[in-house]
Amino acid sequence: MVSNNPEKDINIAQAEAVKYQTKILFTAFEIRILNLLAGLIMIYAIRSIFGITVSYKAEYVFYAWIATSACYLAFMGSRIRKTLRLLDNVHFSYYFFSIVYATSLVHYLGAAEWIAFFVYLFDLIYANVLMSRARAALITGLTVLAYFSLITLEYFGAFSHQAVFLPEEHVFNNIPFIISTHFIVIGVFFFLLSYSTGLFAKIKESREREVIESQNRFAVKTYQLEEITRRLSHQAAENKYLKRAAMGYIEKKEFELDKSRRDLEGQIDKLRKTQKSMYFMIEDLNEMSAQLKETRDNLEDKVRERTDELLNISRKLHRSERLAFLGKLAGSVTHELRNPLAVLKNASYFLTKKFKGKKDEGVSKYIGIIEKEIGIIDSIIDDIMGFAKTRIPEFEEADIGELVENSIATINIPKFINIKKEYQKLPQVEVDSNQVMHAVMNIANNAIIAMSGNGTLTFRTLLKDNYACIEIEDTGPGIPQDQRDLIFEPLFSSKPKGTGLGLPIAKMMIEIQGGRIEFDSKLGKGTIFYIILPVHRKKAS
Repeated sequence: MVSNNPEKDINIAQAEAVKYQTKILFTAFEIRILNLLAGLIMIYAIRSIFGITVSYKAEYVFYAWIATSACYLAFMGSRIRKTLRLLDNVHFSYYFFSIVYATSLVHYLGAAEWIAFFVYLFDLIYANVLMSRARAALITGLTVLAYFSLITLEYFGAFSHQAVFLPEEHVFNNIPFIISTHFIVIGVFFFLLSYSTGLFAKIKESREREVIESQNRFAVKTYQLEEITRRLSHQAAENKYLKRAAMGYIEKKEFELDKSRRDLEGQIDKLRKTQKSMYFMIEDLNEMSAQLKETRDNLEDKVRERTDELLNISRKLHRSERLAFLGKLAGSVTHELRNPLAVLKNASYFLTKKFKGKKDEGVSKYIGIIEKEIGIIDSIIDDIMGFAKTRIPEFEEADIGELVENSIATINIPKFINIKKEYQKLPQVEVDSNQVMHAVMNIANNAIIAMSGNGTLTFRTLLKDNYACIEIEDTGPGIPQDQRDLIFEPLFSSKPKGTGLGLPIAKMMIEIQGGRIEFDSKLGKGTIFYIILPVHRKKAS
């Protein structure tokens, strides 16, 4: 159910986002502190077990770095009111400390002599995953600048070099080694790490946004479906009232007719008793009898007309009740299927990622089957939702030929289907573009299925008597005579896996815009569907 207070919904969503981001950053700083403690323990082990001399200043840097991280951790766990902007700025400020601490550690651990540059990697990964692309690129650039500056200053003697590990004698003074290994290889490595990590973070954020948008669209559709259900229930109640009123009217007329019949019989009895004295009025009586017969016939016609009206009302009531049931059913089915369908989509996505690049054709084949069947289920749910909602069209001026072209671009057309286009120049027409495109796609998809993926599908636009007409012609087998009155009935389908909602949805979307759909079919030759829309729409008074 969608809230009637959008501002409140936005505030709740923002609060949840702040809470989620705070939790992530709190966990990140916990892991940083654990990593720093592990590094400090490793320094003690190197000095105590292996007897390698490591400057005590490296330990002081570890202590300072742990203390700084603890301060940021305390901030994340505090009850201070936070916003996403404040969290991002505080987290960004931390990297200036971490670059200084990491550069100091690299200096005290031997700099260019070995792989001390790995000290930078953990915070580079965090920056590219948790920060924006611009800030992550800035942090990566500052890290590379700090490392290169340290190597250069040590080489030229601005800082005293701290020798810890020496792979070979005087390797630090070997300028080709420093340039090739650190200035080129390690620099490229840092930027590649930053790019790949940032790309992964971008993909993750994109998936999260898609999930949130899907949830919001589903909530809006659910609310619309509930509104439609309430309106249908109200209309059904009104139809019951009309039925009762019609029955009362018929009973009243039957009573009046019976009364007239009794009065007429009484008059006939009186005429029989006074027959001898009323011979001179025979002609008048005959004429009166003819008039009475005509009146009776007219009354029977009126009763027959009222009976037909009552039958029409009854059929409309039955259809309204059926639509109300379908509305409730659509809400129940989509609510129950959307969540497990989302789980199946995510599982298929992660299976695809897991087996990507692996030579296992069997697994890839069945993953493809799963994704195809998920698409079929998703299409059925969209058909049910499209039939259940009666959205008021949003009119805007549009080019009919351009709408048809956009529809064709969206349709999945098999390679053996030949597409022909015959467009006339039409004036701009006020329509709901999305609904017209949806109707064109539904009819075209039915035509492709009818042709079994092999034939010619022709699209035409033309002007007929101030109506814009879209013709969709296929070369399929045609529609059997016994099915032509049923193709626009909901849930009727001649296809094994059809929902029977494609053509009813198209008809509903066009008629609500003041248009109509007609068709002409010849067995063994094909079918033409006509979407007819008014060029000049009547303005509401």
